[in-house]
Amino acid sequence: MPIKDTSVEASSMPAGQESAAGGDAVIHTIPDKFYGAALKAKLVSPEEKKTSATAPVSAQGGKRHTGMAAGIIVLLLLLGGVGGGFVYFNRQLLFPQSAAPAQEPSPEPPRPPAPPPPPAAPTNLSATATNPNLVQLNWTDTSDNEAGFRVERREPTTAYVAVTSLPPNSNAFQDRSVEAERTYLYRIISLNAGGESPTSNEASADTPALPPPPPEQPKLPPAGLDSDSDGLTDLEEPLYGTSPTDPDADKDTFLDGNEVFHLYNPAGKQGVKLLESGLVKEFKSPVGWMVLVPTSWQTEIDAEGLRARIRTGHGEFFMIAVEPNPENQSILDWYLTRNPGVLSSDTVMIETKSGIPGLVGKNPLVTYFPWKSAVLVFTYDLNGQTFVNFRTTYEMMKNSLQLAPEPVLPSAPSAPEATPESALPPVVPEGNMPEPENAAEQGTALPPPGV
Repeated sequence: MPIKDTSVEASSMPAGQESAAGGDAVIHTIPDKFYGAALKAKLVSPEEKKTSATAPVSAQGGKRHTGMAAGIIVLLLLLGGVGGGFVYFNRQLLFPQSAAPAQEPSPEPPRPPAPPPPPAAPTNLSATATNPNLVQLNWTDTSDNEAGFRVERREPTTAYVAVTSLPPNSNAFQDRSVEAERTYLYRIISLNAGGESPTSNEASADTPALPPPPPEQPKLPPAGLDSDSDGLTDLEEPLYGTSPTDPDADKDTFLDGNEVFHLYNPAGKQGVKLLESGLVKEFKSPVGWMVLVPTSWQTEIDAEGLRARIRTGHGEFFMIAVEPNPENQSILDWYLTRNPGVLSSDTVMIETKSGIPGLVGKNPLVTYFPWKSAVLVFTYDLNGQTFVNFRTTYEMMKNSLQLAPEPVLPSAPSAPEATPESALPPVVPEGNMPEPENAAEQGTALPPPGV
């Protein structure tokens, strides 16, 4: 079937014309200028056309309401913008703020005080070496604002170094870090927060040499054989009726030597004293002293009672001498005066069981007892023996010593001169001194002193 192409204006086509044409199908095309609009057009069915035709007024009314709403919105926006701008630019007038309280200025921090001026220099510095290991410093403090002092020291070939720091108002210092036979130079500086003073005058000191070492102490020979280790040598055991193989003869839990030392009978029961047991006897002098000695030993004394000898029968013996002390010196001063070169550190103070004080010098076998205007010298003379066989008996005799309140001394011309310890028999003599022949019984006269 032929197709008829008709391109007509849509507006020139009367309604219903397409149906009035013949039976040929007619294809209507849209002109190009309406093509874009046609794409956007909405096809409406005949029923929708009828509905829309009956309500043309409502559609138009909706358009009018939409336009009014848009206008109102625009107007509100304009009013809001104008009002907001008015409020913003007049905010200080519309909303005045209360004035903030004025703040006080913060105080300035206090300025630190100005430092004091440096102190004045110390003066009159002196240095004195009082011994090989000490230098005494003294000076004059001339300032009143020092915070302290610095002591400096050097040797002739070295630079100054600080020795110590001292508190304010110091004026002396003892330097104990020096060595013997050296030369030291010193200066003092005072100081405070403001700085240091000029140095003091320089003072020097020469330390002396160390003293020579003390002479070697006499060595005590070894004790005699003590088989049972009870404090009594095998030679002492028979003196007290004990056995060299039994350390506790009376089974009282005390060693035999300890009992003899305390003046008890080591073989007795219930604390029997030595004197009561008959094992010892009293040996007295007309001068006023008394000691206990073993009964079997022989004793002898001179006519004036100033010198006595106690013989052991074994070669060694004991001497008791009364020396004058007219100035009533202390026993230490008396001893040091008669033994020059001996130091007080070489002596030992003792006290007997009866409370009599004594002094043991460099020779441990010589004991000195002060006695008013006299001194009693008690010596253990080994007389060449190589062992100390009666040491405990020597201690027993010293513990038994008794002294009268005052010594009964003969007239001054007859009194023996004081004998220095060096003149007394040595602990171990170089040569044997034989005992005098014809040993006398107790109470017989001794040879003159020195024999």
